[in-house]
Amino acid sequence: MSPLLVFERGVLAYSPIPMLVEGMLFFEREVDGRKYRVAAQSVWDPQKKQPVSRQVVLGPADPAPVADLARTRTVGTRRLGDVGALGWVAEELNVVRLIDEVCGGRDQGLKKGPSVGELVLAVAVQRACAPGSKRALADFLGSSVARLSCLPVPSFTGQAFHRAAADITEEQIQRAQIAIAQAAVERFQLSTDVLAFDSTNFDTYIATTTKGKLAKRGHAKSKRRDLRVVGLGVLVSESGHVPLLHRTYPGNSSDQAVLSSCFSGLAELHNKLNAAEKKDGRSQRTVVRDGGFWSEQLELELEQAGYRSLISLPLSHTAAKGALEYAAGHGRMKPLRGALKDVRAARLEAPVGDLKRTLVVVQSQELLRGQKRGIAVALRKAKVELRKLARRAKAGKIERSALETRVQKTLAREHLSEFVCHPNYRREAPPSSLEGG
Repeated sequence: MSPLLVFERGVLAYSPIPMLVEGMLFFEREVDGRKYRVAAQSVWDPQKKQPVSRQVVLGPADPAPVADLARTRTVGTRRLGDVGALGWVAEELNVVRLIDEVCGGRDQGLKKGPSVGELVLAVAVQRACAPGSKRALADFLGSSVARLSCLPVPSFTGQAFHRAAADITEEQIQRAQIAIAQAAVERFQLSTDVLAFDSTNFDTYIATTTKGKLAKRGHAKSKRRDLRVVGLGVLVSESGHVPLLHRTYPGNSSDQAVLSSCFSGLAELHNKLNAAEKKDGRSQRTVVRDGGFWSEQLELELEQAGYRSLISLPLSHTAAKGALEYAAGHGRMKPLRGALKDVRAARLEAPVGDLKRTLVVVQSQELLRGQKRGIAVALRKAKVELRKLARRAKAGKIERSALETRVQKTLAREHLSEFVCHPNYRREAPPSSLEGG
């Protein structure tokens, strides 16, 4: 195990003691007349329902060498704070124990190898601090001051992680997430009356011939079409934006499908958060999401799970059009108070499908400025593309059907098709009738 460098009274002292974690004790033991330092860790056995101990000899208990900082020089640096901070958070939330209790502990034996929770924590710390393959996991842990267990570094291998993860089910992953979320709310007093949900995806560089359930070609956020992507949906708390529930999903799936897959865990999470915040079962929470997650079925499922809903409806929705027409009436947009005094809003109740909902139309100058910047950028790109299409159309190098498709695609962003038109055509002409860009 790597040593720990301790600053004390102006000198740099060498100590073989690793980072303290829950249940770890240090003591000296005499063997053949010589004292040795020993680290012992209390580990929970989910099968026997009792703690067991495992020990590792740190080395002779000789006086620690002392270095005079005035006579030292810097030959290299190493990041320590991020690893230590993540280790502290994991210790405060009992991450290892919670995962082991849900996932069944150790399939390699308590004294032979790391548990599922220890492997997950080690990989998570590595990916957060020094992203790399699991093959480099042992080297990363060996070069880190913070220690995760009493086990030797070579025990943490990619093979050990895959063997441990092979038997873990989706239901166990969900239970572990909810247990950790409840611990985070209790320990750090998070506010969870309002929860935000959103999804994104990440490019992968997995070979096309490599089979996989998650890496699929879909609508990549990076706009790259040559890579397979993996989707991630996350539900975060109101305070601190701490992740409470997540779902990974194939890159070719829809946003609505991933939110729908979370409902089995949302109801359980709702009850656990109530217990953590000492609220009764009638308490309500609100899920905030964007317009891509709208459907009547999702609204009904959220209500059944005990959640209110706040969503930005797309402008193409019938209810959104009706709300805008209502807000355009004289005197219906009212200025807000306090910090939002520059914002105006109109409120009405109207049916959204078969559901009765409260609609709010908001007018914000700050939001308008941001939208104008986005439109200006999209318009510059569209002009370049339309000029290119015009040259090709004039030279007869593009078919009419292909031209119409390219024009529609170019004007699809930022509602450009609603105010960009050809000067030789009437404004009411549909975009498909444009010729020459």
